[in-house]
Amino acid sequence: MHWVDRAAEKTRRRQVSNNVIASGTSISGCLHIGAAPDVFIADAVAKVLEERGESAEAVWYTDDIDPMRRVPWPLSEDEYEKYLGMPYIDIPAPDTEHDNFVEFFKKPFLESLGEFGVDSVVCSSAEVYGEGRLADQTRIALERSEEIREILNKYRSDPLPEGWLPFDPICEECGKIATTRAYDWEDDHVYYKCEESDYVEGCGHKGVADYTKGEGKLTWRVEWPARWKMLGVTCEPFGKDHAAAGGSYDTGKLIAKRVYDYEPPVPVPYEWISLKGEPMSSSKGRVFTLSEWLEIAEPELLRYFIFRSKAKKAKDFDPSFPLLDLYKEYRQLEDVYFGKEEVSESREEQEKRIYELSQVGEAPEEYPQRVPFRLAVVLIQVARDIDYAIDILRRKGVLEEPKDWEIDMVEDRLKKAMNWVKKCAPDQAKLKILDELPEVLKERLSSNQKKCLALLAEQISKKDFEPVEIHNRVYETARDKDVEPVELFQAIYLVLLGQKSGPRVGNFLTALEDEFVVERFKEAAE
Repeated sequence: MHWVDRAAEKTRRRQVSNNVIASGTSISGCLHIGAAPDVFIADAVAKVLEERGESAEAVWYTDDIDPMRRVPWPLSEDEYEKYLGMPYIDIPAPDTEHDNFVEFFKKPFLESLGEFGVDSVVCSSAEVYGEGRLADQTRIALERSEEIREILNKYRSDPLPEGWLPFDPICEECGKIATTRAYDWEDDHVYYKCEESDYVEGCGHKGVADYTKGEGKLTWRVEWPARWKMLGVTCEPFGKDHAAAGGSYDTGKLIAKRVYDYEPPVPVPYEWISLKGEPMSSSKGRVFTLSEWLEIAEPELLRYFIFRSKAKKAKDFDPSFPLLDLYKEYRQLEDVYFGKEEVSESREEQEKRIYELSQVGEAPEEYPQRVPFRLAVVLIQVARDIDYAIDILRRKGVLEEPKDWEIDMVEDRLKKAMNWVKKCAPDQAKLKILDELPEVLKERLSSNQKKCLALLAEQISKKDFEPVEIHNRVYETARDKDVEPVELFQAIYLVLLGQKSGPRVGNFLTALEDEFVVERFKEAAE
């Protein structure tokens, strides 16, 4: 079974009337693809449960009253440093289009989720506390604070002091939540003093917060099990940091059982997504967003990227050349799903399931014609426009009587290839065809290379070759003329690009007009 199916099966065994698959994200800055696994996995588990006849919904819980610990990119540190320690929801947006800091960063992510087939109920922490939905759990936590303190101290090197209360009020004077220390409570009110935190000073104010009206929040390790109880969470994916020994999930399990009399949800820990080998960081601007993904790749590819391997296996994303390999892997997966490639029975079962989980909606009913992304990258750089590129694909046999929906897919892929070239492609992937063939380049060709080019010109003039066919024909021509294939490749790139290397030769020659290639090869062979 795929790990998503295993998580769904474990959740189903709880035998509850309605399953809630929760995910949570702190709105601390730009929400990048590193925030996607939480939401994507929760949505996938919920959909699998529904497929099995269970009632289930996915909930995305946005932690929007957490304190701002550092000014995130692209905000100005000079302008926003004064808001350190304040709840995100109370910090203004850097523009007039959004209500606040939270909406500025959350809205683009939320608007993109639908493109990836994710359908989650959004649950705002600020709204939950403001509506008093966590009031009962907060009261219980205050009543049993000593028991909670003992649980947490088992995993702390620096024990929480006697009299500690698991609630962080919002200072009514300075608006900070990171600097307050709760020291007493009664009924619906918590007494606090605004002191300091490790990164920002408090104002010294003494006040009272009403926990039923959103004037503060439970501390994280207590809030997590409290909201399991409140929402009825039966399964939750989360990052590896929470899954570490003695981490938030370990303490959350104990608090859920002992304090809230609630069975903790089925855990689905996962590995973070890195970017080019480095951790993504919203504060430093080292991010790659969902909207950026959609500019260069189909949504199915990100789903595949998340679901193709074990949840806890490291995942590194590089939008340059490695993205081309991801496109190729996905097509191979599609080949297996539609029986175009024979593999072992166990591998076939696993890969078919990965393909299904990768889809936005239902899997296609028939095998789609697709333009290989590497070919699209070459073609979009040498064709006059997209319509002309599609015409070349038809004439070269890459597209055979395509249906309208397949043409739509081709157009979309060509646009994504164009964006990839502009925004992510390394210099060696960018092409500039020589308008003329300088005499100095012709002089660098050997007599055998010229004979090969002349023969290729003759063959190309007689037939429209598909990429694989022309690639093989180059090899055959080199062998027939007793030339090393690499020498012929170099000659081809030299007379077309003015350099000894270039894209895969089959894709390259397919993308160019036959008449142009024939005339250039003849000219070089003279």
